[in-house]
Amino acid sequence: MSEFTRRRAIYGVAAGGVAALAGCTGTGDPVPGGNGSDDGDATDAGNDTDGDGGDDGGGDGEVATAVHQVGEPLSGPAWDRTQRRGICVLITEANGDGTRILDEAPEPAREFLAATDFSESVVCYVESVGPTTCHDEVAFDGVGIEDGTLVADATVQGAEDEDVACGEAVTYSAALLRVTSDPLPETARLSVTDGWGETGTVRDGDGVPDR
Repeated sequence: MSEFTRRRAIYGVAAGGVAALAGCTGTGDPVPGGNGSDDGDATDAGNDTDGDGGDDGGGDGEVATAVHQVGEPLSGPAWDRTQRRGICVLITEANGDGTRILDEAPEPAREFLAATDFSESVVCYVESVGPTTCHDEVAFDGVGIEDGTLVADATVQGAEDEDVACGEAVTYSAALLRVTSDPLPETARLSVTDGWGETGTVRDGDGVPDR
């Protein structure tokens, strides 16, 4: 692909250099809609947010959520950002096919997965992209289960403070969304909004292109 390489996409410094990255290393906000506090499941607690255990609204029943910001894209990335808003992978088993995308994930992300009880939860890996080095997190809202499908709004987050210096570089962000519900979803359908404000539907069935 002619896009930035994986390392340049994550750490690419087109305008702001290292100084721009230094201004964008905060852990970010809790999940919108009141689903945010430290879940303590992974060792990198500063990058985790946890659901309040309540109903996220809509769907087949109550849904509890927890989020871990992965901090880097795990797909390569191997998809065309001009044709799709992102990718998602629904992980329903501890050692299932969906876990392959985490083979080279940072240790805290793999610990977050290992701490998941798949008898009562699933994990959805979500990846998207933004135009600056500060577009490095994915926030979730409207999480629910509809007819066996996990639905949610996923939005790439940029800098909150206008005074923060952000380097102009295509930056891929990724997060793990743990969903605890009864019944458990079998598929996922997310409305993903990238860092340019473009929104599209992303399904786990779309798959991850070959790297």
